[in-house]
Amino acid sequence: MDFDAREFALPECHSVMRSKFETAQGGIPNPVFKNVDGWNHTQSLGEFTRLSATFARQEVPHDRRLLGRIFYRNWNQHRNATYFRRLYELRRALRILEQARPRELIEQIAQAFYSPETAKGARKISNWAALPCQHSMTAFAGRIAHIARLVSKIQAICCNVYIHFTAQVAQTLFMPLSLVVQGLSSRMYLLLGIWHQDLSALYAMLLRWLPRLPACPDSLSDNKLTSEMAAKLPQMDSLTLPQPLDGGVSRAASIATQMRKDAECEIAHDDDDVLPVETKENKNKSNKKRARQRILDIYGDGL
Repeated sequence: MDFDAREFALPECHSVMRSKFETAQGGIPNPVFKNVDGWNHTQSLGEFTRLSATFARQEVPHDRRLLGRIFYRNWNQHRNATYFRRLYELRRALRILEQARPRELIEQIAQAFYSPETAKGARKISNWAALPCQHSMTAFAGRIAHIARLVSKIQAICCNVYIHFTAQVAQTLFMPLSLVVQGLSSRMYLLLGIWHQDLSALYAMLLRWLPRLPACPDSLSDNKLTSEMAAKLPQMDSLTLPQPLDGGVSRAASIATQMRKDAECEIAHDDDDVLPVETKENKNKSNKKRARQRILDIYGDGL
């Protein structure tokens, strides 16, 4: 797993108060903060708040807990199977994502824009009181980039889980487990795609914003240390990792399309309160028909 949180460990954030660098009408600008002037920090903070709202939603943590329940329930029976090892890999990757704590990380940075007395519910974008220093925001940008790379890796794992359990459906083996894992991995693939899109946009915005933030006022953290950390920041095109799929990459487009369709069906079924009553015989027929259609959509007519 290509994720090293310690390389960009967040240092203590030293905020610079707004009154120190904003020049009053007719006043003399402070030469120490000349890079801060001329940038719309309110607009950048608004974009930061909008993009970070995605990680406060509970869909991904909820699906991770559901996956953990499914894993423990079926561990004794399926633990030596190849398809279940893929599920174990997905569970491990989601645990690493949880340990990265993106929600708490963003909340820690958001607090640096306001005074400690300002409650979370009373925060307004136009009433920000301070700016975090370049040193802490550079480390924050590095953590965001690594989390984006981790999310891209988890998407590839979701595809492999979907492929292996599709093979189980084709053999009509363990149908309840296979269909549930197919729907769960498809939904997670779609949700993590939204995460990756917002993480990439947030990282690009931070790269534009960093040169306009004030230098760290702490004498222990000089500009050289910040420059060395900024030189380690990855490029934008490296946030999306290659996705090696089991069996080759020729079916990557069709698998991703089918996973999006299944995820949309799962999300649509979440709003249904009443399910149709089916007999056991009709239910088995519909499951087999659905499995056959999925195999044809992914593998084509060559089966």
